[in-house]
Amino acid sequence: MPMIEVLVSGDARPSREQKAAFAREAEAILAEVLGTPKGRMRLFVIELPAENASDVLLAGEEQDGGQRGSESGG
Repeated sequence: MPMIEVLVSGDARPSREQKAAFAREAEAILAEVLGTPKGRMRLFVIELPAENASDVLLAGEEQDGGQRGSESGG
């Protein structure tokens, strides 16, 4: 059974209708490309807080010389 994970982060979260449309299209593609029977695909939309996205985490590193991550020793 094919499974697809879609990670979404940011202010513009997809609506339920958009997620359903994406799932329908993904199911059609998997049927065409892999021969997956209808109803066998599982799709998970995981919504993450924007503060966990790399663009937010790395914002400002240019101003502090890229030293932000050095406090952790890594």
